[in-house]
Amino acid sequence: MSPSPEAFEHAGWTVRILVAWDQPSQRFEGRAELAQRGAMKCRINLPRGFQSREDAMTSLHRRALAFIDDWQQRTHDAESEFSEL
Repeated sequence: MSPSPEAFEHAGWTVRILVAWDQPSQRFEGRAELAQRGAMKCRINLPRGFQSREDAMTSLHRRALAFIDDWQQRTHDAESEFSEL
């Protein structure tokens, strides 16, 4: 099965979630790609696979929101900005 993407916007970020069935591990695996102003800034990978696609999607959705909310709360300067991906 190929990855099925889901995308949403949150606090000025675009989040794209990709989840796919991994045949060898018999689990759903995936990642969230976070972009800010059209530039990819962060990738979040699932630390383990899930038995259901819904659980994998929910985990990535929560992790992406937590990252963005944490990022919004911190002070940023030239030394705390992202590196190129």
